[in-house]
Amino acid sequence: MSIHPTAIVSDAAIIDPSVEIGPFCIIEGNVEIGARTIVESHARIGHRFGRVVIGTDNYIQNGAVLGGPPQDISYSDDDTSLIIGHHNRIGEYVSINQGTLKGGGTTRVGDKTLLMAFVHVGHDCQVGKQVIITNGTQLAGHVRVDDHALLSGLAGVTQFVHLGRYSFLTAGAFANKDIPPFTIAEGHWARPRAINRIALKRGGFTEDERRNIERAVRLVLNSSLTIDMVVNNIRTQCVSSEAITYLIDFLVNSKTGIARR
Repeated sequence: MSIHPTAIVSDAAIIDPSVEIGPFCIIEGNVEIGARTIVESHARIGHRFGRVVIGTDNYIQNGAVLGGPPQDISYSDDDTSLIIGHHNRIGEYVSINQGTLKGGGTTRVGDKTLLMAFVHVGHDCQVGKQVIITNGTQLAGHVRVDDHALLSGLAGVTQFVHLGRYSFLTAGAFANKDIPPFTIAEGHWARPRAINRIALKRGGFTEDERRNIERAVRLVLNSSLTIDMVVNNIRTQCVSSEAITYLIDFLVNSKTGIARR
């Protein structure tokens, strides 16, 4: 194990022997760090209450603050968690808070996700796999970001908003309602404006699959239709598939409301 002599590491921490911890880091409380993870200088992980679990092969850059107490006035030194998966890159001065008991108790980041400099992930957020969140973007508490979503720079997302798979929130956009899967959303407040064709192609969908998804998304973008009408039309006009089922479930189960033009 490579721990710089200026680092302060809690006796309660469980750290794999292959981990590297740089100068002036603080590892406090109940923290687990998996194999081959690198923690650069001045990072702070954990605090006196709760638990932080970080998987393998993560790269945590300098100044990151992971597993601090949630910024919620109801929090009272509760035993909550932050769980980070594998193969993630967490950029300079990123902050990710632990969960709250009322929000399920756990903030979670999946695998192969990139959080760029100065990103904030609030309490009880659920960030999926292969997500990219660009510099300065801020997620309030309880936000859900599904796999392969991309949030561009200086974007903001309010509490409880859900961003679907392969969605793209453009630079400077602010989302206060759910952003449907496979769409590009922009504005203040953000609304889906187009189909995210590039993401679908990069995601490995076949031409037929892309055409089927595009047919469904065009119905979502048609603001003259109610959500019930959109769902019924998707069911009758589109070929059933995993992606179509996911899209329908997203629309039907939205609690914050679907962002539309």
